[in-house]
Amino acid sequence: MEPITFDEAIARIESVPETDPGVEAVDLDVAGGRLLAQDLRLDRDQPAFDRATLDGYAVCPHPPAAAHPLVFRVVGTVLAGQVWPSAVRPGESVRIMTGAPCPSGTAVVPHEQTDRGTTQVTIRTGTLLDPGRNVAKCGEDGRRGAIVVAAGTRLGPATCAVAAMAGESQVPVRRLPRIAVVATGDELSAGGEAVPAGSASIADSNGPFLAGLAASLGLPCRRQRVIDDEAALRAALASASTSDVTVTTGGVSAGSRDLVPALARDLGFRTLFHGCDIQPGKPVLVARRDDGHWLVGLPGNPVSVLATAHLFLLPVLRKLGVASGTTWFRLPLAEPWQHRGARRLFLPARIDGGKVGPIRWNGSGDLIAAAAGDALIDLAPGGAWKAGEFLPVLPYVGTLPGQRGLLPQR
Repeated sequence: MEPITFDEAIARIESVPETDPGVEAVDLDVAGGRLLAQDLRLDRDQPAFDRATLDGYAVCPHPPAAAHPLVFRVVGTVLAGQVWPSAVRPGESVRIMTGAPCPSGTAVVPHEQTDRGTTQVTIRTGTLLDPGRNVAKCGEDGRRGAIVVAAGTRLGPATCAVAAMAGESQVPVRRLPRIAVVATGDELSAGGEAVPAGSASIADSNGPFLAGLAASLGLPCRRQRVIDDEAALRAALASASTSDVTVTTGGVSAGSRDLVPALARDLGFRTLFHGCDIQPGKPVLVARRDDGHWLVGLPGNPVSVLATAHLFLLPVLRKLGVASGTTWFRLPLAEPWQHRGARRLFLPARIDGGKVGPIRWNGSGDLIAAAAGDALIDLAPGGAWKAGEFLPVLPYVGTLPGQRGLLPQR
């Protein structure tokens, strides 16, 4: 295992062509956040008819402006969704509601410029009555066949609404990549599992972290725990092959029970890199099969998993069309800081008041401290920084203001 630099590791992931995960049709109600696979076109003109833009009275146009109060006989009412069956003749008016089709050739007079009569209505002096006033003309928003949402758009509430207007109840979207999480280690126990006094077992926090990360990205995820046994791990990795990305935790270092790298090779994965000159997470493994299936092997320590999932798993998922919603940017340091280590450090940090403050931790097993943060800060080896100097920051996926853990009192 010859570690490479972080920048080289990212370059190797980026060098892999993006994978098309396929297309599926989903209901509009659950399409938010999904990547549209095909252009959406209007199935008819919009609006599909001359439409009243406000509540009022549809009248035949008169002089451009009424020189004196005009009186019209009210011959009926047309509501949204109804069609007036005949022409409106001179001297007649039809009460009309916003969104209703306008009788041919009429103008719409707002209620506010009338006496709101029910059998006859008086229109105030000076009211404009030119043809088409307060009428949205057929096709003025868009013509039948026009593209209204382009392929590649990540759908949001507004574009889902436009899709519905275009006549769609389902939309073609890129299939979401499936994640399989395999947490390895004889020492792992499930949360809530009874632990005997004096036991050396450790609660599996990595599985729930990765499942939560997948949920934050809207991705389907299934997970399992396996002991450090070659046959058991081989079976777990083989069963995970129906996913698009297998994420393992533990078993990627150089110990006698670190079985993931060799088994990955046996199962046809080609290693992009194994080992990165960073802290935490040096033993990280990223591999890929010719069929497009990725394997991301994360170390076992929980803060290493948090860091390497953000640093390497998210770029892998981007190759499958997943937007993580988080990206690097720069913030000023809240206090002076020094990093005496020899490896590039991605340290948990807290963002407050437009500044970032590194968190004092007890190493890569200190999940309590890491969960009190909401970002990773990128610290070069041997560096020293003054308060106010800008450094790269990567926010945690799915963590919003007020969702951080408590800073430990030590």
